[in-house]
Amino acid sequence: MTVHRRHRGRVAVTAGTLGTLTTALLLTTSALQAQNAQGTTQGPSAAAPADGRVQRANWALANRFSAAALRAITYTQTLQPRFLGQSDTMFYNWRDRNGSRFMLYVPSATGGTKRPLFDPSKMAEQLTLLSKKPYDATNLPFQTITFLKSHKGFRFTVDTVRYEWTLATETLASLGRLPRGAPPPADEERDTQSGGGGGGGGGGFGGGANRDYRNFSPDSTAFVFARDHNLYVVDVARGDTTKISNDGVEDYTFGFRDTTENRRQLNALSGGQQNQGENDDERDEGNTNDMRVRPAVVWSPDSRSFAFLRRDQRKVKELFLVNVLAQPRPALLHYKYTMPGEEDVTQTELWIYRRGEPAVKQINVRKWKDQTLLDVHWPVSGEKVRLVRRDRPQRAIDFIEVDVTTGATKTLLTDAIEGAALEPKPIRYLKKGGDFLWWSQKTGWGMFYVYGFDGGEKHALTTGQWNADGITKIDSTTQQVWLTGQGREPGEQLYQTHLYRVNGNGTGLTLLDPGNATHTSTVSPTKRYVYDTYSRMDQPPASVVRDGITGRVITKLEEMDLSKITELGFTVAAPFSVKAADGVTELFGNMWKPIDFDSTKRYPIIAYVYPGPQTEGVTTGFSVRQPLLQLAQLGFIVIEVGHRGGAPQRSLAYHRYGYGNLRDYALADKKAAIEQLAARHPYIDLDRVGIFGHSGGGFLTAAAMLLPPYNDFFKVGWSESGNHDNNIYNQNWSEWNHGVRVIARADSSRTGGANGSGGAGNGQRRGGPGNTAGAAREVAQDSTNYDRIRFDIRVPTNDELAGNLKGNLALITGDLDNNVHPGGTIKLANALMRANKRFDYFVYPGEPHGYRGIYSTYNQRMLMEYFAEHLLGDYYRGNAEIR
Repeated sequence: MTVHRRHRGRVAVTAGTLGTLTTALLLTTSALQAQNAQGTTQGPSAAAPADGRVQRANWALANRFSAAALRAITYTQTLQPRFLGQSDTMFYNWRDRNGSRFMLYVPSATGGTKRPLFDPSKMAEQLTLLSKKPYDATNLPFQTITFLKSHKGFRFTVDTVRYEWTLATETLASLGRLPRGAPPPADEERDTQSGGGGGGGGGGFGGGANRDYRNFSPDSTAFVFARDHNLYVVDVARGDTTKISNDGVEDYTFGFRDTTENRRQLNALSGGQQNQGENDDERDEGNTNDMRVRPAVVWSPDSRSFAFLRRDQRKVKELFLVNVLAQPRPALLHYKYTMPGEEDVTQTELWIYRRGEPAVKQINVRKWKDQTLLDVHWPVSGEKVRLVRRDRPQRAIDFIEVDVTTGATKTLLTDAIEGAALEPKPIRYLKKGGDFLWWSQKTGWGMFYVYGFDGGEKHALTTGQWNADGITKIDSTTQQVWLTGQGREPGEQLYQTHLYRVNGNGTGLTLLDPGNATHTSTVSPTKRYVYDTYSRMDQPPASVVRDGITGRVITKLEEMDLSKITELGFTVAAPFSVKAADGVTELFGNMWKPIDFDSTKRYPIIAYVYPGPQTEGVTTGFSVRQPLLQLAQLGFIVIEVGHRGGAPQRSLAYHRYGYGNLRDYALADKKAAIEQLAARHPYIDLDRVGIFGHSGGGFLTAAAMLLPPYNDFFKVGWSESGNHDNNIYNQNWSEWNHGVRVIARADSSRTGGANGSGGAGNGQRRGGPGNTAGAAREVAQDSTNYDRIRFDIRVPTNDELAGNLKGNLALITGDLDNNVHPGGTIKLANALMRANKRFDYFVYPGEPHGYRGIYSTYNQRMLMEYFAEHLLGDYYRGNAEIR
């Protein structure tokens, strides 16, 4: 049921169906209408200006910055270099007010040469002739191209037809329509994004969304495919196809293509990717009748063996949604979904195949109950495979090596932590068979460490109180490493990313992209050059070429074109910093003001929030941030600001501040930040404070409106698709971020109560109301007590606070949300009704977690109207028309 406020004090039903809540909501609506029959259609709400005057929302100015208005004139921001083979020559696509163009750049120490890759007029003319459709040179109908391996030409697709452009003759040829599901042509260059990794290791799983069902061995003498849940290996020379597994079934598969309507709809809702526990490659690859799929096997470098992580979800319970828009009748959708603390969760197994053997076999690497396996790779040959195993609480991790012949397992290193969760990064090697790099937060900061090939720490690769974020490139000859990091450069905002080069022995750390901005830098294949796009929220993006040794700027390639949105009056947001509620920790944020800002006026302030903790919801590089920019034009100050328990780019203590308190941890810092801004700026009205967010931000918004003392501070909240009850959300995410206790099964007492359980069993609830631990005793895990332990978690929920609601709260969800199930929002709505609280409620029919198309536009409009009515006192909605 979709409900929103038509008049202050009146509620009207507008559309939809909501199962068992329909009757209850209709009764509530009728009661409110009866009680408030005298409500006025115009007048300030409780959060309107104290003198009762209505402040008119500036809809004309806001409409100028709608998504539709900005879409065509917000031009390219980031240059993405595509290299020709392993050379430093690269091409890129760029769009500005003069149109879209492809550029070719050949670097040199003195600046290099930049020129158009082709003549767009000739391209448009020939494409028009071949397709019989008119095309303009300034707006060609393709943005991606694939070079031939010969580099004599490139190909692109328009309306499913493949074309080839020959550079020397400047001629275009049509190749016709490629058969659906056909593998990429062998003469086309693949993976031209950047110089890649180097040094080996850290292997992933197969070929992503590649429509080629064949997962080839490195020497191309064999390939593997899956069909009907089982694996097949093909010897290319002999043409033999051998079935090497026989026990594959649904939910315990080696790979399959499900063409049922249920799976097709779930794919569409999740953007083409399945829910947790499924391989990325198990997708609907274009409505083909060919049931073969590309399995996510990892081949050894010598092509003798491959490994596969097989997930068993047969005991995992199902979750359900109803597609009420399906024709000719509503349809039930079902999918596997594990929830926090559940007994039956996805199990991960390691399977190995050696060429010449009759079948794939499982290798027992079990140590912890419900452990997860990841980062499978072959460091040297097909004799030994390496991988990471992590316990269910995600506080202990092993890096192990398995002998394929004997099945013997050797532990190379172990990492563990208390009062937080581990976040492993892919393992990389300085050279094949050489030292490897391990990322750890054991000092409280994310750093890389060098270990000998067979284990044993040698030395730190990076040191200090900053965050080394990820490995970009390794030179196996010089054993130099290129990596990214944050928080090292003095005088800069702590989240700005930079590129560094360091010697494998930990010496010679060099900054390669200096400048007070966040940098997205790519090292060229020969490592002689760095292609750097840098920006801040108050500094539009620019792309330069740097010397790969010194970081010196050689030439500027492009700068974002802001000319057209500047004509509309656009101004950049203003970055700021404040202190957290502890009075010490630095927080960073951005502020948007109306273009017609008047410092003598008083403005309501609205905070956009996303608590993470896997991210902080604060923009570091440049962004137009259209929804926040547009909202400000109505007559608001709009901000986004960080909080302790947010960004993993900072210290472990900062990032895991909310561990064990997954509901309340961000609120004190949001309130403190707004109060400091109001003290600095007299134009901010602290009596009119709004808050909104999506997903985790929707959850935090509702918590702010429900939990004292924040429910007195925040007057209006717009809560979209919130995980209001994390006990029915994703098991992995909730246990990772809140913490789960390992309890002896014989001990039937449980930690409970409104405050939830301690995340790490240490009574730590920073920022929360304290731990109410019962008699349950946390125990150690080992390989002998699988069946004598259970996992205990209780995350505080929003619905248990329903009786505290003050101000105006709107709850929004899509009824086909297969990420954050709409049940979380419905449970909160039910609790608010039982507490006799007035609130507003929207359901977007047929929408998943992210609102699409017309629903995205509709949601932004309803959000703006809601804040205009309740913070400005300007009742805009006179009838059904949206102007």
